[in-house]
Amino acid sequence: MLNVIGKIGLAASALAFSASMASADVTLQDGTVLSDAPTFIVTYIEADAASSDAVKALIEDQTSASTQEDGNLRFEGLQRIGQDNHFVIIEAWASADERNSHAASDHTIAFRNTLEPMLYAPYDERPHVGLDAADPSSIPAGDADTVYVITHADIIPPEQFAPCDRQVDASGPCGNAMMTDLAEFSRDHDGSMRFDILTQSNRANHMTVVEMWDSSASQAAHQITDAKKAFRNELSGIPAAGGVNPDPQFVLNMLTGSLWDERLYTLISN
Repeated sequence: MLNVIGKIGLAASALAFSASMASADVTLQDGTVLSDAPTFIVTYIEADAASSDAVKALIEDQTSASTQEDGNLRFEGLQRIGQDNHFVIIEAWASADERNSHAASDHTIAFRNTLEPMLYAPYDERPHVGLDAADPSSIPAGDADTVYVITHADIIPPEQFAPCDRQVDASGPCGNAMMTDLAEFSRDHDGSMRFDILTQSNRANHMTVVEMWDSSASQAAHQITDAKKAFRNELSGIPAAGGVNPDPQFVLNMLTGSLWDERLYTLISN
């Protein structure tokens, strides 16, 4: 049974945040609170291709040390399929305070300092809370066959809640409801091991989708389901059954400020 950590209400048209030294909870304008327990971290690492093996070894060592720390719920190192000098680290911590203690630890500081000369892009670490996410303890461990999919989603703020003028029907579904609906129907697809929607703590219209599939075949089959196709169409501001607009001058009226950029990874450490 999935333990849903957070769901967004549909009444608000803008977002507000509240944070203190003791809390990184995210409060929506309608009063909905997304808890920072657990706190999720998604980190993108892009390295010199010649350093791929060295970076992989560093991430493996960092995983071993981090999983021993108080408050760690999950720590996964991933390597991008087809571009093996790109990595992602997915972390879950019982609280923001415990995650902050980890960030200040000697082994984390040494990890980042050793990694830095091998990078060709900045170390891109993004804190998140659960928008619609499973209890980390309920998620099965990945293995060599598991396909991870990490997607950065950038919903244009006025399109998060009704009225969303870029949608075919301004009453919705709008951006946030579309994201939580995506998680719900995807979890029912064969081979789904995890389908979490995380929202950035400092910018709640930016989200990260974290998927786990038991095989590449299951992930590929999910992609071509009617429900997934409808989601992609609606995200583009066209009818769910659309795909190609008959008007040759038609410009997609995206609800997003960026591409829906799905990236596939394999597990290297957990």
